Amino acid sequence: MQNEILKAVIIQAARIGFRHSYDLSEKSITVGLIGLIMGIAYMAFGRNLWQLIIAHCIMNTMSMVDRVI
Repeated sequence: MQNEILKAVIIQAARIGFRHSYDLSEKSITVGLIGLIMGIAYMAFGRNLWQLIIAHCIMNTMSMVDRVI
């Protein structure tokens, strides 16, 4: 069971990374790693999305503020 979950987390992280830039750039690798961390956190938090939704909002806000400043 754990192997299937780990495979699913790794596959979703790779898909998320690729879908954010459609190549194998630094951005897609970074986003993929964030997806991997969030996938692991999702399982660690007992499949509760609220912490991850808040983390995603904070990261998006920080990214947008960084672009403006």
